[in-house]
Amino acid sequence: MISGQHLPFSLIWPFARPLLAAALEVSFLVSVPVALGIAASLRSARTTQAVPWHATAWATSSLVLVLGAFSFGVSSWLDGRGTSPGQIATELVASARESCVESAPRAEVMVPMLGFSWVCEAGRAPQLSGRAPLGKQATFRASAIALGEDLKRIALDGFTLAFPLAAFQIEVQVHAKHATLSGLPPWGRSRRIPLGLRVCLFTLSAGLSAYGVGRLASLRPWLPVWAGALLGAGASACLWWAMAWLERQEPHSATYLALPAAGIAGVALAGLALLAAQQLRARYGRRVSTSA
Repeated sequence: MISGQHLPFSLIWPFARPLLAAALEVSFLVSVPVALGIAASLRSARTTQAVPWHATAWATSSLVLVLGAFSFGVSSWLDGRGTSPGQIATELVASARESCVESAPRAEVMVPMLGFSWVCEAGRAPQLSGRAPLGKQATFRASAIALGEDLKRIALDGFTLAFPLAAFQIEVQVHAKHATLSGLPPWGRSRRIPLGLRVCLFTLSAGLSAYGVGRLASLRPWLPVWAGALLGAGASACLWWAMAWLERQEPHSATYLALPAAGIAGVALAGLALLAAQQLRARYGRRVSTSA
Protein backbone atom coordinates (compact mmCIF):
# COMPACT_ATOMS: atom_id res chain seq x y z
CA MET A 1 0.00 0.00 0.00
CA ILE A 2 1.40 3.38 -1.00
CA SER A 3 1.17 6.18 1.53
CA GLY A 4 -0.35 9.44 0.40
CA GLN A 5 2.23 11.64 2.10
CA HIS A 6 4.41 14.04 0.12
CA LEU A 7 7.55 12.22 -0.99
CA PRO A 8 10.54 13.26 -3.09
CA PHE A 9 10.84 11.97 -6.64
CA SER A 10 14.09 10.19 -5.74
CA LEU A 11 12.11 7.94 -3.40
CA ILE A 12 9.12 7.40 -5.68
CA TRP A 13 11.12 6.60 -8.85
CA PRO A 14 12.59 3.24 -7.67
CA PHE A 15 9.04 2.03 -7.01
CA ALA A 16 7.68 3.49 -10.25
CA ARG A 17 10.33 1.88 -12.51
CA PRO A 18 9.06 -1.72 -12.13
CA LEU A 19 5.47 -0.61 -12.73
CA LEU A 20 6.40 1.21 -15.93
CA ALA A 21 8.44 -1.79 -17.12
CA ALA A 22 5.56 -4.19 -16.47
CA ALA A 23 3.10 -1.84 -18.19
CA LEU A 24 5.26 -1.77 -21.33
CA GLU A 25 5.47 -5.56 -21.51
CA VAL A 26 1.75 -6.05 -20.91
CA SER A 27 0.98 -3.43 -23.55
CA PHE A 28 3.06 -5.42 -26.04
CA LEU A 29 1.30 -8.65 -25.13
CA VAL A 30 -2.24 -7.34 -25.54
CA SER A 31 -1.74 -4.88 -28.42
CA VAL A 32 -0.30 -7.26 -31.03
CA PRO A 33 -3.49 -9.35 -31.56
CA VAL A 34 -5.60 -6.18 -31.82
CA ALA A 35 -3.20 -4.62 -34.32
CA LEU A 36 -3.17 -7.76 -36.49
CA GLY A 37 -6.95 -8.00 -36.40
CA ILE A 38 -7.29 -4.41 -37.63
CA ALA A 39 -4.58 -4.76 -40.29
CA ALA A 40 -5.95 -8.05 -41.65
CA SER A 41 -9.49 -6.68 -41.82
CA LEU A 42 -8.33 -3.58 -43.68
CA ARG A 43 -6.28 -5.54 -46.20
CA SER A 44 -8.92 -8.17 -46.91
CA ALA A 45 -11.56 -5.44 -47.34
CA ARG A 46 -9.38 -3.63 -49.88
CA THR A 47 -8.48 -6.71 -51.90
CA THR A 48 -11.94 -8.34 -51.47
CA GLN A 49 -10.23 -11.72 -51.33
CA ALA A 50 -8.45 -13.93 -48.85
CA VAL A 51 -4.94 -12.83 -47.88
CA PRO A 52 -2.25 -15.55 -48.29
CA TRP A 53 -1.04 -17.17 -45.09
CA HIS A 54 2.58 -16.14 -45.68
CA ALA A 55 1.52 -12.46 -45.83
CA THR A 56 -0.15 -12.81 -42.44
CA ALA A 57 2.89 -14.64 -41.06
CA TRP A 58 5.22 -11.91 -42.33
CA ALA A 59 3.06 -9.16 -40.84
CA THR A 60 2.90 -11.01 -37.51
CA SER A 61 6.65 -11.55 -37.38
CA SER A 62 7.41 -7.94 -38.26
CA LEU A 63 5.01 -6.53 -35.70
CA VAL A 64 6.20 -8.87 -32.92
CA LEU A 65 9.84 -8.10 -33.70
CA VAL A 66 9.45 -4.31 -33.76
CA LEU A 67 7.10 -3.93 -30.80
CA GLY A 68 8.84 -6.65 -28.79
CA ALA A 69 12.29 -5.13 -29.27
CA PHE A 70 11.04 -1.71 -28.21
CA SER A 71 8.97 -2.92 -25.23
CA PHE A 72 11.50 -5.30 -23.75
CA GLY A 73 14.41 -3.01 -24.53
CA VAL A 74 12.88 -0.09 -22.62
CA SER A 75 11.51 -2.30 -19.82
CA SER A 76 14.93 -3.91 -19.30
CA TRP A 77 16.49 -0.46 -19.11
CA LEU A 78 13.88 0.62 -16.56
CA ASP A 79 13.89 -2.45 -14.35
CA GLY A 80 17.08 -4.31 -15.26
CA ARG A 81 19.39 -2.44 -12.96
CA GLY A 82 19.53 -1.13 -9.41
CA THR A 83 17.90 -2.50 -6.31
CA SER A 84 14.51 -4.20 -6.32
CA PRO A 85 11.36 -2.72 -4.73
CA GLY A 86 11.58 -5.33 -1.97
CA GLN A 87 15.13 -4.33 -1.09
CA ILE A 88 14.23 -0.64 -1.04
CA ALA A 89 11.14 -1.32 1.08
CA THR A 90 13.26 -3.37 3.52
CA GLU A 91 15.71 -0.47 3.86
CA LEU A 92 12.83 1.95 4.50
CA VAL A 93 11.41 -0.34 7.20
CA ALA A 94 14.83 -0.65 8.90
CA SER A 95 15.47 3.09 8.73
CA ALA A 96 12.05 3.92 10.22
CA ARG A 97 12.58 1.40 13.03
CA GLU A 98 15.95 2.93 13.87
CA SER A 99 14.41 6.41 14.00
CA CYS A 100 11.65 5.12 16.25
CA VAL A 101 14.11 3.51 18.69
CA GLU A 102 16.18 6.71 18.87
CA SER A 103 13.12 8.88 19.61
CA ALA A 104 11.70 9.49 23.05
CA PRO A 105 8.75 7.22 23.94
CA ARG A 106 5.95 7.24 22.98
CA ALA A 107 7.10 7.57 19.37
CA GLU A 108 5.42 6.65 16.09
CA VAL A 109 7.43 6.74 12.86
CA MET A 110 5.69 6.24 9.51
CA VAL A 111 7.42 4.00 6.96
CA PRO A 112 7.49 6.01 3.70
CA MET A 113 5.59 4.55 0.72
CA LEU A 114 4.29 1.51 2.64
CA GLY A 115 1.51 3.00 4.72
CA PHE A 116 2.34 1.50 8.13
CA SER A 117 4.45 2.71 11.05
CA TRP A 118 6.70 1.67 13.91
CA VAL A 119 5.36 2.34 17.42
CA CYS A 120 7.88 2.61 20.27
CA GLU A 121 6.70 2.63 23.89
CA ALA A 122 8.69 2.65 27.12
CA GLY A 123 9.70 -0.83 28.27
CA ARG A 124 8.47 -2.56 25.09
CA ALA A 125 10.10 -3.63 21.86
CA PRO A 126 9.13 -1.64 18.74
CA GLN A 127 5.91 -2.81 17.13
CA LEU A 128 4.93 -2.49 13.50
CA SER A 129 1.36 -1.23 13.18
CA GLY A 130 -0.94 -0.56 10.27
CA ARG A 131 -4.20 -1.27 8.48
CA ALA A 132 -4.88 -4.86 7.43
CA PRO A 133 -6.42 -5.48 3.95
CA LEU A 134 -9.58 -6.96 5.52
CA GLY A 135 -11.74 -3.88 5.89
CA LYS A 136 -11.49 -0.29 7.04
CA GLN A 137 -11.31 -1.14 10.75
CA ALA A 138 -8.99 -4.17 10.62
CA THR A 139 -5.50 -3.53 12.02
CA PHE A 140 -2.35 -5.55 12.58
CA ARG A 141 0.74 -5.49 14.75
CA ALA A 142 4.03 -7.33 14.34
CA SER A 143 7.48 -7.33 15.89
CA ALA A 144 9.36 -7.94 12.63
CA ILE A 145 8.68 -8.05 8.89
CA ALA A 146 10.49 -9.61 5.92
CA LEU A 147 9.57 -8.52 2.40
CA GLY A 148 10.09 -10.53 -0.79
CA GLU A 149 12.17 -9.12 -3.61
CA ASP A 150 9.11 -8.31 -5.72
CA LEU A 151 6.74 -7.92 -2.72
CA LYS A 152 4.82 -11.10 -3.61
CA ARG A 153 5.59 -12.57 -0.17
CA ILE A 154 5.50 -10.93 3.26
CA ALA A 155 6.58 -12.71 6.46
CA LEU A 156 5.68 -11.36 9.91
CA ASP A 157 6.87 -12.33 13.39
CA GLY A 158 4.84 -11.74 16.54
CA PHE A 159 1.77 -11.12 14.42
CA THR A 160 -1.56 -9.88 15.83
CA LEU A 161 -4.63 -9.25 13.68
CA ALA A 162 -7.56 -7.34 15.20
CA PHE A 163 -10.95 -6.60 13.66
CA PRO A 164 -14.35 -5.73 15.16
CA LEU A 165 -17.55 -7.70 14.76
CA ALA A 166 -20.23 -5.03 14.73
CA ALA A 167 -23.07 -7.54 15.03
CA PHE A 168 -21.76 -8.81 18.39
CA GLN A 169 -20.03 -5.57 19.46
CA ILE A 170 -16.77 -7.34 20.16
CA GLU A 171 -13.24 -7.21 18.80
CA VAL A 172 -11.62 -10.38 17.54
CA GLN A 173 -7.86 -10.81 17.86
CA VAL A 174 -5.79 -13.47 16.14
CA HIS A 175 -2.24 -14.10 17.36
CA ALA A 176 0.51 -16.00 15.57
CA LYS A 177 4.19 -16.41 16.29
CA HIS A 178 4.94 -16.46 12.55
CA ALA A 179 2.62 -15.45 9.71
CA THR A 180 3.26 -15.49 5.98
CA LEU A 181 1.24 -13.74 3.31
CA SER A 182 2.02 -15.13 -0.16
CA GLY A 183 0.47 -15.18 -3.60
CA LEU A 184 0.24 -11.39 -3.80
CA PRO A 185 0.54 -9.73 -7.21
CA PRO A 186 4.15 -8.71 -7.78
CA TRP A 187 5.21 -5.10 -7.70
CA GLY A 188 5.98 -4.71 -11.38
CA ARG A 189 7.49 -7.74 -13.11
CA SER A 190 7.73 -11.02 -11.26
CA ARG A 191 11.41 -11.62 -10.56
CA ARG A 192 10.86 -15.36 -10.25
CA ILE A 193 10.45 -15.61 -14.02
CA PRO A 194 13.82 -15.07 -15.74
CA LEU A 195 13.88 -12.27 -18.29
CA GLY A 196 14.84 -14.58 -21.18
CA LEU A 197 11.95 -16.91 -20.42
CA ARG A 198 9.60 -13.95 -20.07
CA VAL A 199 10.61 -12.61 -23.49
CA CYS A 200 10.06 -16.03 -25.09
CA LEU A 201 6.69 -16.55 -23.41
CA PHE A 202 5.35 -13.13 -24.30
CA THR A 203 6.66 -13.25 -27.87
CA LEU A 204 5.36 -16.77 -28.53
CA SER A 205 1.96 -16.12 -26.96
CA ALA A 206 1.43 -12.76 -28.66
CA GLY A 207 2.64 -14.15 -32.01
CA LEU A 208 0.40 -17.23 -31.92
CA SER A 209 -2.73 -15.33 -30.97
CA ALA A 210 -2.00 -12.49 -33.44
CA TYR A 211 -1.41 -14.88 -36.33
CA GLY A 212 -4.61 -16.78 -35.53
CA VAL A 213 -6.67 -13.59 -35.33
CA GLY A 214 -5.05 -12.30 -38.53
CA ARG A 215 -5.89 -15.47 -40.43
CA LEU A 216 -9.49 -15.45 -39.20
CA ALA A 217 -9.92 -11.84 -40.26
CA SER A 218 -8.11 -12.19 -43.60
CA LEU A 219 -10.29 -15.10 -44.73
CA ARG A 220 -13.46 -13.03 -44.40
CA PRO A 221 -13.45 -9.92 -46.63
CA TRP A 222 -16.93 -9.00 -45.38
CA LEU A 223 -15.63 -8.47 -41.86
CA PRO A 224 -15.61 -4.77 -40.82
CA VAL A 225 -12.52 -3.23 -39.26
CA TRP A 226 -14.13 -2.84 -35.87
CA ALA A 227 -14.93 -6.56 -35.83
CA GLY A 228 -11.27 -7.40 -36.51
CA ALA A 229 -10.29 -5.20 -33.59
CA LEU A 230 -12.92 -6.93 -31.44
CA LEU A 231 -11.52 -10.37 -32.30
CA GLY A 232 -8.05 -9.21 -31.31
CA ALA A 233 -9.37 -7.70 -28.08
CA GLY A 234 -10.96 -11.03 -27.15
CA ALA A 235 -7.68 -12.87 -27.63
CA SER A 236 -5.85 -10.13 -25.72
CA ALA A 237 -8.27 -10.48 -22.80
CA CYS A 238 -7.43 -14.19 -22.57
CA LEU A 239 -3.71 -13.39 -22.63
CA TRP A 240 -4.07 -10.74 -19.93
CA TRP A 241 -6.04 -13.09 -17.67
CA ALA A 242 -3.46 -15.86 -18.07
CA MET A 243 -0.59 -13.45 -17.44
CA ALA A 244 -2.23 -12.14 -14.24
CA TRP A 245 -2.76 -15.74 -13.06
CA LEU A 246 0.79 -16.76 -13.92
CA GLU A 247 2.29 -13.85 -11.96
CA ARG A 248 0.75 -15.20 -8.76
CA GLN A 249 1.98 -18.77 -9.18
CA GLU A 250 5.18 -20.41 -8.05
CA PRO A 251 7.51 -21.01 -11.02
CA HIS A 252 6.89 -24.49 -12.46
CA SER A 253 7.49 -25.58 -16.03
CA ALA A 254 3.86 -26.64 -16.51
CA THR A 255 2.42 -23.30 -15.41
CA TYR A 256 4.42 -21.46 -18.08
CA LEU A 257 2.31 -23.17 -20.76
CA ALA A 258 -0.77 -21.30 -19.52
CA LEU A 259 0.14 -18.13 -21.42
CA PRO A 260 0.50 -19.59 -24.96
CA ALA A 261 -2.47 -21.88 -24.25
CA ALA A 262 -4.56 -18.83 -23.38
CA GLY A 263 -3.57 -17.20 -26.67
CA ILE A 264 -4.68 -20.28 -28.61
CA ALA A 265 -7.89 -20.47 -26.59
CA GLY A 266 -8.59 -16.82 -27.41
CA VAL A 267 -8.22 -17.54 -31.13
CA ALA A 268 -10.52 -20.55 -30.82
CA LEU A 269 -13.19 -18.43 -29.12
CA ALA A 270 -12.79 -15.80 -31.83
CA GLY A 271 -13.25 -18.52 -34.47
CA LEU A 272 -16.46 -19.71 -32.80
CA ALA A 273 -17.75 -16.16 -32.67
CA LEU A 274 -17.00 -15.69 -36.37
CA LEU A 275 -18.72 -18.98 -37.22
CA ALA A 276 -21.84 -17.89 -35.38
CA ALA A 277 -21.74 -14.47 -37.10
CA GLN A 278 -21.31 -16.12 -40.51
CA GLN A 279 -24.30 -18.39 -39.94
CA LEU A 280 -26.44 -15.42 -38.88
CA ARG A 281 -25.26 -13.49 -41.93
CA ALA A 282 -26.14 -16.38 -44.25
CA ARG A 283 -29.57 -16.82 -42.62
CA TYR A 284 -30.29 -13.09 -42.97
CA GLY A 285 -29.19 -13.22 -46.63
CA ARG A 286 -31.58 -16.10 -47.35
CA ARG A 287 -34.47 -14.21 -45.74
CA VAL A 288 -33.74 -11.12 -47.85
CA SER A 289 -33.59 -13.15 -51.08
CA THR A 290 -36.83 -14.93 -50.22
CA SER A 291 -38.61 -11.63 -49.54
CA ALA A 292 -37.33 -10.25 -52.85
